[in-house]
Amino acid sequence: MLKVLRFVLRRAALSVADRFVTNPLFSWTWAEASGSGFAPRLSEFRPADSQSIVEMMEGKYLLAGELVDTGGISPFAVDVGSEAWFADLSAFGWLRHFRDLSDTGQRRFARTLVLDWIGRNGSFERESWAVFITARRVLNWLKSYALLTEDAGPEDIRRINGAIDKQVQSLKVRARYEPDPAARLMAAVAMVGAALCALEDPRDLAALVRRLEAMIASQFDGDGMHLSRSPLVQIQLLNELVPVNQLLKLRHAGLAASLGPRIEAMHRMLDALVLGTREPAYMNGCGQMPVDLILAIGAQSGTRAPGSGVLGGYGILADGTGKLVADGGLVPPLEFSAQAHAGALGFEFSSGATLVVGNCGPAPGQLPESRNLFRHSSGHSAPTLDDVSSAHVGGRLFLADRLRPTGPAPHITHVEAENALELHSPAYRGRFGLDIVRRLTLMGAGHTLVGQDRFVAAGGGRVREETFNIRFHLAPGAAPGRARSEDMVRIVYRNGETWAFLWEGAEAEIEESVRHSAHFGLLRTRQIVLTGRARAGREIAWVFTRQ
Repeated sequence: MLKVLRFVLRRAALSVADRFVTNPLFSWTWAEASGSGFAPRLSEFRPADSQSIVEMMEGKYLLAGELVDTGGISPFAVDVGSEAWFADLSAFGWLRHFRDLSDTGQRRFARTLVLDWIGRNGSFERESWAVFITARRVLNWLKSYALLTEDAGPEDIRRINGAIDKQVQSLKVRARYEPDPAARLMAAVAMVGAALCALEDPRDLAALVRRLEAMIASQFDGDGMHLSRSPLVQIQLLNELVPVNQLLKLRHAGLAASLGPRIEAMHRMLDALVLGTREPAYMNGCGQMPVDLILAIGAQSGTRAPGSGVLGGYGILADGTGKLVADGGLVPPLEFSAQAHAGALGFEFSSGATLVVGNCGPAPGQLPESRNLFRHSSGHSAPTLDDVSSAHVGGRLFLADRLRPTGPAPHITHVEAENALELHSPAYRGRFGLDIVRRLTLMGAGHTLVGQDRFVAAGGGRVREETFNIRFHLAPGAAPGRARSEDMVRIVYRNGETWAFLWEGAEAEIEESVRHSAHFGLLRTRQIVLTGRARAGREIAWVFTRQ
């Protein structure tokens, strides 16, 4: 309770402080042209898509999985309800699609969009100047600086330089009052990137790098996992940190020395979370990510995950072409838990490029009222008691988007000799007097996954016998079928593979489910649900095996 109180009071204080420094009486002090300009030094490794340019010039903007047709007017004049679409538009990551163009008209179009944003939003506006978005926008403008300034007139260059300067100054002022740790870190990355691209070497570069190093050290665990435990946040930070670090090594190798090992650990951790589908596991706010982006990030490092093991609170099993990522259920600290899901004991499993079992993912941006519903344990391939979530989801005011633990810390053990994981969750101990222990074993070159779920009396209190549900959300397009006389479900996947699901110790039903795709929206899927009465000592065994 004391932690919650401290969190709420700190959030309130930071909110008041930020309101003060963004008040017009103060914000006029943000310098608009403190430097002498910038140079196009920052690289862009993300892939470009020429088709996106054609669509943008037609007024169609596919961002954050949502296509918006502006009808020919500026995208910055369109009122779109999707926060994710607005964030992607305002961050300007799409500028990379224009980088290799030779057509002067298309290049001018990109510069026109930037100048249009400056004309509409050049003065502080809370949504478009959010710290995380502003930091990404500064970095993306610097990556595309040559595109934006070549053939531009002196007045346009002055406006672009002044806008970058002003945004960097705003980050220097506001980052300290930003409650989101990932946004503070992104601001630190942007300030180092801007300093490295400045025509005049800034005197405070070493201090900026030391601050960046300290923030990375405080926000990533020893395995290289961001404390939010979100693969999405991991990807976003690596995406911007890698080119800044590359430039830092090129220009100031001594300052970059200590950053290298930490960034390699981040790469290794991300690689551990990527399945055979080449997408990261749908966990803790991460949904569908472009495969080409994941491959591009991976190509920036030769570091790879060691295979099976425990990293960042996740259990990893690898065998042949099979890979499984399981969430032990560790709830991040309050300030890091805005994206976290109650996914204790949930897992995603792929065999080759086939996703066999997954989770529902985050709620679509168009359904903000369903956000916490998708974070519930029932949206994961995990066991629950009485359909109660394994962690508290949401609350009031500053706690509205927070995930909070309901019991002691969970733990995971990797049994190397058997290529197995044992995950122990005490999330239900206080309410039901039971812990859940899940054992997962991957074998047969990744073609067989054996699971066992056990209920163990714990806490010394009275054990309440309640209904358990063990859910397995199947991949989109999977067609499960079951003959009445069989205790087996046959599942035919889109690529023609057939898998069998067998179980004992519970009743089984096939029910409707969904999976959120950034490209196709909500996809109707199916799930296998095992049910029964939970009591101390009860065991449920199940197997997925390819036929």
